[in-house]
Amino acid sequence: MKNKNQGSLYIIATPIGNANDITLRALDKLRTLDLIACEDTRITAKLCNLHKIPCKGRLMSYHEHNAKKMIPAIIKKLTLGNNIGLISDAGTPLISDPGYKLVKTALAENLLVKTIPGPSAITAALSISGISSDQFFFTGFLPKKKSLRSEKLLKLKDLPSSIIIFESAYRVFSLMEEIYKHLGNRKISILKELTKIYEENINGSVLDIIKKIKKHNLKGEYVIIIEKSELRVNTYSEEEIKTLLKNNIKKLGIAEASKKIAKTTMTKRDYIYKIALNMKK
Repeated sequence: MKNKNQGSLYIIATPIGNANDITLRALDKLRTLDLIACEDTRITAKLCNLHKIPCKGRLMSYHEHNAKKMIPAIIKKLTLGNNIGLISDAGTPLISDPGYKLVKTALAENLLVKTIPGPSAITAALSISGISSDQFFFTGFLPKKKSLRSEKLLKLKDLPSSIIIFESAYRVFSLMEEIYKHLGNRKISILKELTKIYEENINGSVLDIIKKIKKHNLKGEYVIIIEKSELRVNTYSEEEIKTLLKNNIKKLGIAEASKKIAKTTMTKRDYIYKIALNMKK
């Protein structure tokens, strides 16, 4: 149970591009916090100044290079009653930054951690990508080493969900070639400058994208969204399906047996169900 004298840690989302995307609640909280932990104090100071929030003496640096040193210091300040906000340079903290280490430690110390939600490049990009969004897998930045990147892509190949990747401009073109090599000519969307004046959504097949960006002057960071893989081609014969049905119908019934076999064989359920009905006749 939280001690009344302890402070709380607030995870605060900030704009990913357009400064006006910050929430009213985030602005209110930034005005009242004792301290604000941020990746780059200069970027946070600029955001605070833009929204007329006094921040002098309230900003503290927290990033992947000093996290080990800063976590104990932040935890101590929280236990002494300071309310502290954690923000990243853009978007929702803990997405491709070391924030989870701080949150994990705070929770282990029985400190209160609260969310002030808002912008996220992942959901913003997905919403306008034209790629299926019922299921998606976020993998962040891929390894810089080519062999490790290829290994990662091969692991993602058969996922039954869309794939979201962050990538820097200077590796986007080579990544497209690697995606084509390991995942095939799938539908894809690459998005840059989200919420800014020059926001752009380049979409099509991987080969289309390669042609489109070949002459582009690529800058900044990109969100890349890849369509899920298609279901594998059915390799089970009708006789094999019948054998599986015979082994399952008595215990499960036609409907449940068809559902189970469809899942294990990656075959359409309707097709299996029709075979089952014909067997019954």
